Amino acid sequence: MTSYKNYINRLLNISLIKKIFENLRRNFVILYYHGVISDEEFKNLKGPNKHLFVSKTNFIDQMNFLKENGIEVISLDELYKQNFKPKKFSIIITFDDGYKDNFKIVYPILKNYEFPFIIYLIPKILSEMPWVWWLELWSQLENKNEIFFKNKKIDIHNEKLKINFFLQLKKKMKLLKIEEQKNELIKIFNIQKISDMSEFFMDINEVKKIVKDKLVSIGSHSNDHLCLKNFSKNEVYNQIDISKKYLEKILNIKIKHFSYPYGQNQDISFYEHDFLKELEYNTSVTTLDYSYKPLNRFYLTRCPIGPNVKKKDFERKLLGIDMILRKIFFR
Repeated sequence: MTSYKNYINRLLNISLIKKIFENLRRNFVILYYHGVISDEEFKNLKGPNKHLFVSKTNFIDQMNFLKENGIEVISLDELYKQNFKPKKFSIIITFDDGYKDNFKIVYPILKNYEFPFIIYLIPKILSEMPWVWWLELWSQLENKNEIFFKNKKIDIHNEKLKINFFLQLKKKMKLLKIEEQKNELIKIFNIQKISDMSEFFMDINEVKKIVKDKLVSIGSHSNDHLCLKNFSKNEVYNQIDISKKYLEKILNIKIKHFSYPYGQNQDISFYEHDFLKELEYNTSVTTLDYSYKPLNRFYLTRCPIGPNVKKKDFERKLLGIDMILRKIFFR
């Protein structure tokens, strides 16, 4: 797949090839980010959570590309008002989870460009001590060479082995509710208490500050960031409903947009649109970057922008080429 992408990147230097893809692509792309961190922090970042972050320099380069090429950046509200048929090719910028850098780094950059964007928040992180299993799990694994799990000694002396164990536990974490996740990790690592992750996530006062800016929209990322497909319909409804009510009350705004936690086919039951309609959401986004089905406002695909996306990769993604490649090679 990577070799194909590199080959396509070179082909984009041919204007006719580029024009063909411009005519083939949909008239909008929803970009999907989590966090943007300093270059120094990014350089030292390791492990399975690295895919969540982009370096500040790369992010600025990407925003420069949009500005320099006159690409329209619109809000999700605007896309909805235009019935998902913008007159010009348009980009929508989205962020999941509400990391602290969204306030400290992302907002000032996008404010400078006057680009609108949306952040999908997890109310549990705002209303209680911030905590997520994926940061806790990696922090526990990072400095260990072995671990006892299910009465066995597991070798995790290098990064590859640590990541393999992380991915093994990820499957279990997605089956559990928040308190169960905490208890499971306390038991596995024999720790007294879970970590306070306030330094990693925006607090409610920071959210209130940026939401005053018309460039910033807020959406729901469910109340607890549970893998919805693994829970009852009643729990799924509550996750969508309670998160909306909390954010609307605390921020005094209407919440019209939803982002599925994890967001892949194996994480969504595809009946959620009934609840979203009933609760008066306008859209919901997945983390799928392509779909064989017609456009559905409650299962919108997004283009992931990961840690290694350089300028030419970014251009290729905006042309929809990655989506075409995935449809061909991963059908």
